[in-house]
Amino acid sequence: MEFTIITLFCISILLFLVSIFQKDRTKEVEKQVENLSIQLMQEMYQLKKQVSIIEEETFISSGNTRRNSHEQLTRDDVLSMYEDGYSIQDISDITNRSEEEIEDILGN
Repeated sequence: MEFTIITLFCISILLFLVSIFQKDRTKEVEKQVENLSIQLMQEMYQLKKQVSIIEEETFISSGNTRRNSHEQLTRDDVLSMYEDGYSIQDISDITNRSEEEIEDILGN
């Protein structure tokens, strides 16, 4: 009987030591979830950017300006269009303003 208790005690100590040095798998899973989350956020950002570009192209191709003719075109609007890849001539055509006005807005 004593031998059985001692054997069980030794096995329990051995298993306890193994559990301490065993690799923690939850940390790996947490890293994978975090990486997946970051990847999904990046993809969502890219999709939102593409959707906004497509919306703007659709809006532009319909012949409308970016704003109503009664509203003042802001510098941010022109900068946004320029950063989206539109040339000064394209922005001029879209906004019904001269290229010089667009250059002045971009220059400020």
